[in-house]
Amino acid sequence: MKLNVTDGIELLSLEEGDSLTILNLVESSRPQLGMYLYWVDGVRDEVSAHKYIVERLHSGLPGSRWFKIKFNAQVCGVFAIKSISTESGVAEVGYWLSHAVHGNGIMIKIIAHLPSFLLESTDAKIIEFRCLEKNIASISVAKKSGAELVGSIPNYMNAGNENQDLHIYQLQLQA
Repeated sequence: MKLNVTDGIELLSLEEGDSLTILNLVESSRPQLGMYLYWVDGVRDEVSAHKYIVERLHSGLPGSRWFKIKFNAQVCGVFAIKSISTESGVAEVGYWLSHAVHGNGIMIKIIAHLPSFLLESTDAKIIEFRCLEKNIASISVAKKSGAELVGSIPNYMNAGNENQDLHIYQLQLQA
C-alpha cells in the first residue's frame, strides 16, 4: 500500500525486508528515540530489527497498518495505525522519525492527510495519540492536529530516569 501525503512525503507498507533500513535509522537516532520508546534498546542488529517489524506487522490488532515514511525519496521513520477499536472507532496512531529530519513538519502533514484516508477506508471516528508527558515533539503534533487531552495514565513508564505519565489526546474525525 502506498499513500501520497505531499510531493515529498509518502507512506509505503512496512515490510519484513526493511530490517536493515530500520536498524540504520534507529542507530542514527538511538539517543533521541530511546528517551521515549521502550523498544529501542531491543533493536541492536538486523535480526532484532526484523523481530521489531514482524511483531508489529503480525500484532493481530484490528485495523493495524504499519508504514515506512519516505521524505524526499529517503526512508526516515515509521508511522502506524496501531489499531482501530471495532467498538469505539478509536484509531490509535504511533510514529517515530530519524532525528535528521525533525523540523520539517512531516508528522503534521501525515496527520493532516490521515482523516480522509481513515474515513474512506475504515470505521474510525477518532484519532488517538498517546504521548509520554515529557515528549514535547509528539504532544505538539497532537495539539497542532487539533487533538485534545482526554486522559492520562499515571506513572506509565520510566523514561529519562523518571516516571512519566502517559497523556492521551483525541481528535474527532469529521465526515
